[in-house]
Amino acid sequence: MSEDTHRPDYGQMLASISVPVLLISPDHCIDYANDASEAFFGRSKRRLEGQRVDETLIFASERMNAALRSFDSDISAQDMELKTPHGLITVDISLSSVSKDPDWRIAIISPRNGGREHIGDQRDGGQQQAMGAPAILGHEIKNPLAGIKGAAQLLARQVDEKNIALTDLIVNEVDRIARLLDQMQKLGRSEPAELAPANIHLLIERAIRSLRAANRAMPEISINYDPSLPDVLIDADGMVQVLINLLQNATDAMQGRLDGVIGISTRFVMSGALRDADADRRSIKLPVEIAISDNGPGVPDHIVDELFSPFVTTKRDGQGLGLAIVRKLVQQMNSRVLFERDSAQGQTIFRLLLPVASGKVNV
Repeated sequence: MSEDTHRPDYGQMLASISVPVLLISPDHCIDYANDASEAFFGRSKRRLEGQRVDETLIFASERMNAALRSFDSDISAQDMELKTPHGLITVDISLSSVSKDPDWRIAIISPRNGGREHIGDQRDGGQQQAMGAPAILGHEIKNPLAGIKGAAQLLARQVDEKNIALTDLIVNEVDRIARLLDQMQKLGRSEPAELAPANIHLLIERAIRSLRAANRAMPEISINYDPSLPDVLIDADGMVQVLINLLQNATDAMQGRLDGVIGISTRFVMSGALRDADADRRSIKLPVEIAISDNGPGVPDHIVDELFSPFVTTKRDGQGLGLAIVRKLVQQMNSRVLFERDSAQGQTIFRLLLPVASGKVNV
């Protein structure tokens, strides 16, 4: 090697590997997770690092789980079903000792089928079918709902004052069910998004204006933009919906708090990436980050791993579709969304990682 040749840092090399790589300490905890691990497990590096490996790698095979816990020998296995937030994913796994430090181990996880189940594609078989059924039924259900609403409105003209509240209740409930069906239909759609260059800061401002129009009382919003960011390649309307959903969740989380603050920041990062399963294992870089934080109570531990699944919610009147729609829209834009809880700062944080547009055309 010539003196002018620069050797890449080992950390940079691990970060650029397109499959999950975990460094496991002698006490069986994850000491390091590369960027692909974030996308694969749907968790940030901060949440992965420090977790016990047998609480992160959970296989359908109890024999494989026992082998993982034993740490008696190196492991190499193919076609193993691994439990992830996105369902069961078939993987090959290699778990081997570090040559000069045998108490440390490296786990390399390779999704099968060209990574088709990877977060870059996330075709969740059964879940997609479950989402598709409401989308199909929604159209048929809306027709009788329209008739019920019309009948209630006609009836309201004939009843006395004390029964008006009942007809109003019928109309309001029909409207609520129709909105729920609209959301469920969005989840069932699989057509690709129409992507175009967009200025992310203008979209954030659109979302904030919409949020303020819909909420009488708003928490303080602290904004920290990086003005040098390039345009991103996204569906502008879809991204506004994503931002509204995340900002509304943050607002709801701080109801009744006088010290509530929503944080919105943008920055350029080097770690974001996901695999495009339909592009010959090409890695899509996601260097633009939007972070939306709040200082609310956070998400209960028992639903953290299912946070983006349909019908999972902590809200009394919630339908559990907001974050499922967020994930669906983000997937269609070749982007990703991550959740983390910063206990030290008392903050709940959602991070959006987005691809840069080749051109610079503002919306």
